[in-house]
Amino acid sequence: MRRLAVALLVVSAVCAAAVQYTDARQQPAREGGQPPVFRGGTTLVQVDAIVTDASGRPVVDLTAADFEVLDDGRRVPLERVRFLGAAAYEGDATLAPIRTHDDEEREASRDDVRVYAIFLDDYHVERMGELRVVDPLIAFVQSLPPTDLVAVYYPLDSMTDVHFARDREPVLKAIRGFKGRLGDYQPTRPVEEEHLRHPRDIERIRREITMSALEGLAAHLGGIKQGRKTVIFVSNGFTEPVEELRRVYEAANRANVAVYPLDPRGMTMERHARTPGQMMNFSVGDHDMLRALAFETGARAIVDRNDIRGELQRIVRDASAYYLIAYESPHPDDGRFHRVTVRVARPRTTIFARTGYWAFKRGDTSEGPASLAPAVPPAVKEAVNRLADSLRPNADEPAEAPSRVHMPAPPPRPEKTPLLAAPSVAVARGRTVSDPVARREFRRTDTVVVRAAVAGTPETSARLLNHVGQPLADLPAVVADGTCEVTVPLGSVGAGDYVLEMSAKTDGEAAQQFVAFRVLAR
Repeated sequence: MRRLAVALLVVSAVCAAAVQYTDARQQPAREGGQPPVFRGGTTLVQVDAIVTDASGRPVVDLTAADFEVLDDGRRVPLERVRFLGAAAYEGDATLAPIRTHDDEEREASRDDVRVYAIFLDDYHVERMGELRVVDPLIAFVQSLPPTDLVAVYYPLDSMTDVHFARDREPVLKAIRGFKGRLGDYQPTRPVEEEHLRHPRDIERIRREITMSALEGLAAHLGGIKQGRKTVIFVSNGFTEPVEELRRVYEAANRANVAVYPLDPRGMTMERHARTPGQMMNFSVGDHDMLRALAFETGARAIVDRNDIRGELQRIVRDASAYYLIAYESPHPDDGRFHRVTVRVARPRTTIFARTGYWAFKRGDTSEGPASLAPAVPPAVKEAVNRLADSLRPNADEPAEAPSRVHMPAPPPRPEKTPLLAAPSVAVARGRTVSDPVARREFRRTDTVVVRAAVAGTPETSARLLNHVGQPLADLPAVVADGTCEVTVPLGSVGAGDYVLEMSAKTDGEAAQQFVAFRVLAR
């Protein structure tokens, strides 16, 4: 688990610079059956800004002329400013059912739908401490209009097993089951039994699990809706390395997610100073972490507050009345993080907005000398070409019978089983894996499973590459019953085209297979 979590963190950091593309289905077919060309993506930056007056009420009458946006300290011209106010959230009498990932994304993308994720960090809330937040959270969920989508996450939950829905009962049940476990190391899941083998590292392991899960949740939310999403992070907080915190808020900024940390202790907790040689108490420095997370993502930190119900209602107001500001990035291709400052020409106002964004990196699809483009390994190029062929409209249907699916004849069985056979690609839904799919185009809410038959018990490995063959992360490759399997959760992967490299070797033989797939932005 640790290995996979570390790999996905690497993918999350690197994929911010992944090459964007235009969906092949939107491009005209080329003469001669040539595969479509994957072109660079947009450089449009969107920033949510909440503007309140001196009484904390939203300011709703601003225009584009009232805003000033600085990108790395330099003023940029604004493309458009749009106010999303209460009128957009009155709800629609026609509510489509949500049964699949496609339904979830379709409903979340509507302007009149707000998306809330409640992250219950039981690792960092003391037992009985949850009693202060359970009832306010239940009241918060029950107050939401039926159009809104909400889900509850715990640190060890898989992003693919928890879904956003309008059915409130599963959400309320998950909240009622919240129990703080700070200092309680009794395993509740099999994976936690491994933690007991490292008693001195349990707190560090729990912190890493929480931070990586929060980062993965932000990426998951970015895959189901482009507009503002809200995470309510219920935790006492903790002290942590700066790099871990930075990865979380940068992932949230990439996905347009506002994180509202909620400390359930309120103002009744005792504060303790640290003396030399004394273990750091969790009330020292934890609020700094919570406030930094809120500030960097354009949200509010609910700390030192006893009126938790009132603060949760402010979150609803924030998500119901904000300005969506768009401008062209002056750094379209550098793949770096850039600071954003939003100002308003209105006295006695307060602004909450995310503090930056990651610019896309075009790589070899950008305009410029051909010598600057990296050399693409032939095997990777061939895999990407096969991906392009599979994405053609009706590529798997014969022209004379478009309503039928053409099943090609199986290849002749080789006389000798190869060390590593050609891989197949499927999609996992919880513990169920689908049949192999021909069209290798997926959403960031999917989990891809790649399988290939192997001969004997070779040493296997796998790497995720970008579309030009540059390595992004190592992934676990598991061999069982003559099959090598690699699982790739896409929640922490940016939109773009990727290649999975699978390798197998014995003392006297080695083999590789490459399979390409596309990850959609939404």
